[in-house]
Amino acid sequence: MKNNRHELVFVLDQSASIEKWIDEAPKALKTLFKKQKKENFETKTTVTLFGSEYRVVCDNKDIEKVSPDSKVFETSGVCPFIDSMYQTIDEVGVRLAKTYEEERPAKVIVTLVTFGRDNASKKHTYEQLRELIRQQREVYKWEFFLVTDFTIVMEKLAIPEENTVIFHRDAQTPFIDAYNELSELIDKCRAEAAANNA
Repeated sequence: MKNNRHELVFVLDQSASIEKWIDEAPKALKTLFKKQKKENFETKTTVTLFGSEYRVVCDNKDIEKVSPDSKVFETSGVCPFIDSMYQTIDEVGVRLAKTYEEERPAKVIVTLVTFGRDNASKKHTYEQLRELIRQQREVYKWEFFLVTDFTIVMEKLAIPEENTVIFHRDAQTPFIDAYNELSELIDKCRAEAAANNA
């Protein structure tokens, strides 16, 4: 495992496309990526989107080469967020299992972003996703963060309150505020991981 390599995984809800935030959302994400470019770390990034369809934007790509634009946040209908989250976590886990141990990241940090739409998942349940998160956290020491505007998801996925960022739709700059807070949480997590691997 490479002590100076971290992988940041983002599972993004496409309902971030709400018209008035169409420009703010990608800018806020780009700013977060810029803040996570660390001189002492090699940072890999995986980004998936879910809405009416599931899409991989990038997989294990250098963070410097990831540049989300407004197309990332196009409007979509149904929201199979449990299936999408499960699929991303599973796919990253399978890829890392096939990666030579000395090339694996020392820390994997997953951020789940979902906005209060009805879940349309058909393959997986909250219980299955919660168990997968528990396994990745306990066995492989992955860290999980959640950005959401409805706290029931935090409770159903057993993601601790201190790892949850509440998205405030009535804020002047909701994405900027949420991703700034998220970036601070990721910074703290990465610093702790580096200290533990020193």
